[in-house]
Amino acid sequence: MKMEVSEVNNLSNKINIRVLELLSDIPDNSTIGLFYPYKKEVNILALAEELEKKKIQCLLPKVITKNKPLKYFSYSHQYPLLEKGFGGIMEPVSNHSVDPDFIIASCSAFNIEGYRVGYGGGFFDRTISELSEKKNIKTILAAFESQKTPIQFQESFDEKVDYICTENKTYRT
Repeated sequence: MKMEVSEVNNLSNKINIRVLELLSDIPDNSTIGLFYPYKKEVNILALAEELEKKKIQCLLPKVITKNKPLKYFSYSHQYPLLEKGFGGIMEPVSNHSVDPDFIIASCSAFNIEGYRVGYGGGFFDRTISELSEKKNIKTILAAFESQKTPIQFQESFDEKVDYICTENKTYRT
C-alpha cells in the first residue's frame, strides 16, 4: 500500500469513527481486543482513549506459540507497556490473559463477504475460532477501502468477521 503517513492517519480517523458507532451500545466493563498497527495498517490504537472513558477494557494480542491462537492482555493508552514480539510487532508485557468480548482485526486484503487475508500464520482465524467456542464474540475488521478485493480467496479454515469498517462504509457480513 503506497500511502503517506498523513493519509493513513486521516483515513484511520474516519474508520475509527465508524468502529465507535458500531460499539456505541456495548455494555460497560466489556473487553475489546485491538491490534498494534503493522506496516501501514489502520491505526486503531487511537480508539483506546475513547473506549477507556466508557469503562471498556482494551486489550492487545500476543503470540504465545506459533500455530496457536493469540492471547489478549490489558492495554492502556496512558500506560502502554509494550515490547517487540513475534514478527517485530509490539505486544503487551502483561502475563494475565483475558478473553475479549469483541475483536478488531487487521488485514492486508478483504472481500465484502467478510473474509480477510492477514500476513500469514492464521493467528486471527485460530483466535476467533477458539473464542467463538467459549462465548458469543463479535468481530470487526478495520481496513482501508483500497484493501478490498473481488477475489474469493477464503478457505475452509478462514473465519468470517461480523463487520468491516472502512473510511467509506460499514459492511455487515
